Amino acid sequence: MKKNCLILGGGGFIGSHLADALLDRGYGVTIFDKLNFSRKNINHVLDKVRIIEGDFNNEVDIKGSLAGIDVAFHLVSSTLPANSNENPIYDVESNLVSSLRFLNEALINKTSKVIFISSGGTVYGIPEKTPVKESHHRKPICSYGIIKKTIEDYLFMFEKLYGLDYSVFRLSNPYGERQNPLAAQGAVAVFLKKIILGERIEIWGDGSIERDYIYIGDAVNALVKSLEVKTDERIFNLGSGKGHTLNDIVRTAEKISGRKAEVKYLEKRKIDVPVSVLDNTLISKTLGWKPVTDFEEGITKTYEYLKKELL
Repeated sequence: MKKNCLILGGGGFIGSHLADALLDRGYGVTIFDKLNFSRKNINHVLDKVRIIEGDFNNEVDIKGSLAGIDVAFHLVSSTLPANSNENPIYDVESNLVSSLRFLNEALINKTSKVIFISSGGTVYGIPEKTPVKESHHRKPICSYGIIKKTIEDYLFMFEKLYGLDYSVFRLSNPYGERQNPLAAQGAVAVFLKKIILGERIEIWGDGSIERDYIYIGDAVNALVKSLEVKTDERIFNLGSGKGHTLNDIVRTAEKISGRKAEVKYLEKRKIDVPVSVLDNTLISKTLGWKPVTDFEEGITKTYEYLKKELL
């Protein structure tokens, strides 16, 4: 019998694609998201999922969401890498403390497994070499990364002391359909939106910052695959294993759209790690997974989606 899965933050970009992938494989899906959240990303599956609206900071709401759940996917974060240092106390209160309440409730509820989406781009800090392996030291330089790192450590503790099974996926930079082009992060969607509407693209630094970008369909397939493979491994990098600069995104977007982008370069930020590319050898060997969507193909799919949405 297929498991019942809870997706905390299931109405968002990643969560909605994860819901699709779980439903396609016959899993039961419950989506937990904030009060009055937009149904836009999940309109096509509303008749196939259970929806719970609530506050991740509210112990009562979390307790209720876990009833009858076998596996819980934790995708919730109230901050972004770019703004988390502005108020680290809020970051701790809204993300770390709330996650601890959630782990306690998962334990009480006898949830069989927690799958946590961590950050491959921030938990390692400035890499000594790339691609970065899971064994690389974790020295984040932003509060967002520190919180992700700490939740990972608490998961380790809960498993060792109380037997709560878990997996951690250090996700790189996902992109694809349904990504919000108005958000403060997600360079692919933001840049494509600006090219489609003829707006100026602003880039912190000279555009040489290099990141690992993974197409959302490939990313969620790995998450679902982790439910179907037994392994003692707990922590995985989830990325394409290839690096692309911000300038690469601009050039690829220009090629796909046939339009010339207007780009303004701004002073670089201290929080931006120069290079972050993940080694995905472990997840490939352990789960038998590999990304199948190349960079240009993924950006083309995202461009076609946004063009329909924006024009």
